[in-house]
Amino acid sequence: MSELQYMPLLNVEYFNTLRKKENIETQNAIKISLMMVQGFRDIVDELNFDEEKLRTLQFNLDDNYEVVEEIFKTTRDKATKKNLDSLLTEMSKLEMEIGDLILEHKHAS
Repeated sequence: MSELQYMPLLNVEYFNTLRKKENIETQNAIKISLMMVQGFRDIVDELNFDEEKLRTLQFNLDDNYEVVEEIFKTTRDKATKKNLDSLLTEMSKLEMEIGDLILEHKHAS
């Protein structure tokens, strides 16, 4: 049985193919990613503590951050850059919040 991925891994090639199409598709993909990350930030404290799953999410965030950062560097559209900047900020905050949650739980035990 495959593991549930709590955050899909982003793919530079995927975003590059979107860039070749209409800009609206790229904007929508970024907005969906931003919504997912913000949603996780809203509920992270309410999740059942499972260190393995939280670490998986944290590692996925780290991998995805590098991909989004690469896309940010190559994007020229101002609106896209603004949304990507917001996404990078939210991803960093979520990764730190997960780390804090794991640390708090370890010290509480």
